Amino acid sequence: MSMKKLMSQNSRYRIYKADLGQLYDVAKFVVSENYKHHNEKMLDNMAEDIQSVYNEELSYFPKSYIYVVEDFRGEMIGCIRVMKWDKKDELPIQRIFNINPLQCIKKGGDMTFWHIGRFAINSLANASGISLFKQLMIFAIVPICKSLNGYMIAECDSKLLKIMNRLGIDTRRLGEGISYLGSETIPVYADRKGLLRFYSNFKHLYYDTNLSVSSN
Repeated sequence: MSMKKLMSQNSRYRIYKADLGQLYDVAKFVVSENYKHHNEKMLDNMAEDIQSVYNEELSYFPKSYIYVVEDFRGEMIGCIRVMKWDKKDELPIQRIFNINPLQCIKKGGDMTFWHIGRFAINSLANASGISLFKQLMIFAIVPICKSLNGYMIAECDSKLLKIMNRLGIDTRRLGEGISYLGSETIPVYADRKGLLRFYSNFKHLYYDTNLSVSSN
């Protein structure tokens, strides 16, 4: 039985916090949408990539928040995952780019790292696309903004990165982009300060009346 938790809804879609039983569907959705957007000729690798993404998310699940978006037919049209990094598990940025965030992000203090990944929106959700983008990103960065020394780590599609920067998320590159899951992917990070402008502009999209984030 599904234990997903309803987080938000409007006239077009609902956002749920996913349960363990939805992980494979999330993996399938992410890989399928990525290929659809970028490289339809890579279908031969799809099953292998879905299994790889699923295995990774399964290992991260105890430390993750995974949000899925469904339309009112129950079809998945978006998702995102944020995970608090224990500084022990291997991150994609380490495996794919050979980048160790602990060595590259040297800011001092007791830093808290959060990895954001598995961000995808159905290509047919054009009318809701930008709203979904903003809302899913708000859900992902809330725990980072609640941590006074929080840092976001991500491997971003180059087109997604441009949108993030345009909407007020101040990211910094950790290396050059490479082809991953059919698109150019760039390793980036952002500190809490770099996320607060976006948070301040769109915090109304996060429906948690108990949330309080300082702008100090």
